[in-house]
Amino acid sequence: MTENEGRGFMLRAATDGPWAGWAGSRFLEEGLASVHAAPGRALARLMNLAALLPGGFGLIWDHPPAWMEALPAESRQGWWEAISAIPGLTLHLGPDAAAQLPGGAFRAWLHAPEMPEGPLGEAWRQGVVGWVLRTGIAWHLPDLGTPAPGDEVPPGWLWGEVTLPIGALSTLASGEALAAAMSEAQGAAERGLAQRMSANAWVDLPFLRRAAGWRLALVGGIEFQRAGGAWPAAFGQLRALKALLQERLRTPIHLGACGDPRLAALLGRQALREGLPWRASLPLPPAPGAFTPGLAADPRDPAPLEARALQPAAWPDTLDHPPAILLRVPAVPPEAGAQAMLAQIQPAPALRWLPPDLPPPPPFDPERPWFPPAAFPFPADPGNGVQRGLFDGFE
Repeated sequence: MTENEGRGFMLRAATDGPWAGWAGSRFLEEGLASVHAAPGRALARLMNLAALLPGGFGLIWDHPPAWMEALPAESRQGWWEAISAIPGLTLHLGPDAAAQLPGGAFRAWLHAPEMPEGPLGEAWRQGVVGWVLRTGIAWHLPDLGTPAPGDEVPPGWLWGEVTLPIGALSTLASGEALAAAMSEAQGAAERGLAQRMSANAWVDLPFLRRAAGWRLALVGGIEFQRAGGAWPAAFGQLRALKALLQERLRTPIHLGACGDPRLAALLGRQALREGLPWRASLPLPPAPGAFTPGLAADPRDPAPLEARALQPAAWPDTLDHPPAILLRVPAVPPEAGAQAMLAQIQPAPALRWLPPDLPPPPPFDPERPWFPPAAFPFPADPGNGVQRGLFDGFE
């Protein structure tokens, strides 16, 4: 993996192939790697594929819902737990396939048109699965991109990912610096991939160069709002930049939000170190000079749920896939509390809950630690919610 720092952006790419990718699950039935005939080979195939992609691989389960009914429940549970534990792999399911899942320790994103209810809703509120609002036939993969629509999802690839603060959009609007850095990284990855394929060191999955794109990810949304930034103008600049890069590079550009706090901190330190114009939106010392990941409040800080999940109203018209939001709470939220929160943030981003029995995700930054679960506000629920007392925690 290569990581290049430019003026106002961070570029990550692989040295000898694509950075990330996705595919439908039907390719697991090709050849001798069938889940039914040889589940171990299918698992090894997924592990080899995920190991080649530093940015991760999205497995979209587009098999018919009844495809695994012939397997015993124990075998199905072991299969889901095994593939969801592969480093770098994310599992994406529709409501029909998710209804077939047995209980277990699997992790996945559920793509459904409505908030999960019943057993799936319980798994969602307990943090087992995340929920992505799906309004059409297309899949929108958080932190990856948007595959081509169709009954069977074809393989898709990303050459790399570019992360930039929203306040730097006006400076990067010409696209010259971005296009040059992305073109150089893409050329190096293409040459390395050609050598890898000639040595038969690539996975047995089609690679279409024209379908491989880039991901453009945003950080510093809360700093942009505090500085009085206008979202319509910023999104207009972002759409113009996307069109310019697509014309220069001849590749698709997938717009999204970056939830990596490490990259957001690096961009904040760069702005302060080099005296860049957008540094004025950062907090003053002794607060750490780092941008917040994504477009809302930092998930590590005990801000209200609405502040941590609220997104600009115009994001569905500009971003290609929803921002991924992780909400830490002091207890498993009730269904009424989740509904009350979602009523204030329509359309909903990709949501995953983090109750206290689940550990927060890495990286762990000593300058920005996760607050304890008891410090986070509970979802408002007039019926069943348990509100903390005024003097709780002062004994």
